[in-house]
Amino acid sequence: MVYTTTIRSKRQRIVTALDVGTSKICCLIAKTSPVPDWFEGKGDAVQFEVLGFDHTRAEGLKAGMIAHLDSAEHCIRSAVDAAERMAGVTVEDVHVSVTCGRLKSESFSASVALPSGAVREEDILRLLAGGRQYAGRDKRSVLHALPTSYRLDENGGISEPQGMCGERLAVDLHAVTADEVAMRNVMLCVERCHLGVASLVAAPYASALSVITPDEAKLGVACVDFGAGTTTLSAFADGHFIHADAIALGGNSITTDIGRTLAAPLDYAERLKTLHGSAFATLSDEREIITYPAASGTRQPSLNQITKAQLAVIIRPRVEQILDLMRRRLAASGLASEVTQHLVLTGGGSQLTGLSELAANMFGRPVRLGTPRSLAGLPAVAAAPDFSAAIGLLLQWSRGDDRLSGRAEQRFLRTGTGYFARVGEWIRDNF
Repeated sequence: MVYTTTIRSKRQRIVTALDVGTSKICCLIAKTSPVPDWFEGKGDAVQFEVLGFDHTRAEGLKAGMIAHLDSAEHCIRSAVDAAERMAGVTVEDVHVSVTCGRLKSESFSASVALPSGAVREEDILRLLAGGRQYAGRDKRSVLHALPTSYRLDENGGISEPQGMCGERLAVDLHAVTADEVAMRNVMLCVERCHLGVASLVAAPYASALSVITPDEAKLGVACVDFGAGTTTLSAFADGHFIHADAIALGGNSITTDIGRTLAAPLDYAERLKTLHGSAFATLSDEREIITYPAASGTRQPSLNQITKAQLAVIIRPRVEQILDLMRRRLAASGLASEVTQHLVLTGGGSQLTGLSELAANMFGRPVRLGTPRSLAGLPAVAAAPDFSAAIGLLLQWSRGDDRLSGRAEQRFLRTGTGYFARVGEWIRDNF
């Protein structure tokens, strides 16, 4: 399914996004409605109106993974409760972004015979269910199993095969998986808040959806989300999501480097990074003096000084390490590296001064800073790169690209295929 937005329902409904990050937990509640026929905007078939929003400092999480269940639960409850009060609604289930579980991207092909000589919906669902089951081997949870193209006999490049004639149907699938145990712990934490998990979405996918354009996805683009505890990578080509990756390094690593080098409290190290940090040092930075307190047990700690240029010298090696790891991961992906024409940076860490220029030098590609798509009712504070994943969760829901493979797994692996199963699907889609 290509990079276009498809309508999920003709009725208005409430959709809740929960971005569980290392440094913050964000809850976004939005109301959906179909775009009027006369509207000639971005081509979306559904539009969002944000009703509630809140974010809180995350505790009990490490590199996006649940490290302390009670602390993480308390933070999730706090963010969801505040967003519910603002929206005036009670949330039943949430769409959750995840970066933990050693995200793995895999592409493979699957095929199935067509006994009727034509492609029926059952044939497509059976094919996708088999591919999803294959991707979920070795105790891995399948977050996404997205068809990139179909083939009928020897004819390729087919996007919608249903109803076409042929003897054998094949599909090229891109699957994103994560460790099953890590996903269970995330779901357990959310469910302890009396919330259902409507879907688990790979954070690099969600972030990219909110900051890249359809043209970029068609021509080829890579998106790097520079988070606090993790840095994630996603790649698009020909309108399809073709690669995802993540490493357990991010902005917190830079903060720790500053704190250790300067013997400063971590809160002040974060402040130094945010207000004065840069990936490059200029001549004027040599003359700009910054004062900070030294870490000590006394009530009146001593004050130390550092130039802005010296701070940049501390920051740059860690930034180069993270970008170099992303560059190597992208190069190792093969096709994803070949087709990506430029790079988009997003996430809270992407706002570091000079990061775009340094990334352009290291990747050898044009680089821009990506800000999330604007939504009606979205507070100004949420329009920053820090909240790309939360907004992308809503856009991923509206695309409905996982809906077909999810139905395939449910129909052929757990439930029936008869009349009542179809009625149940219709009711879920329309009410």
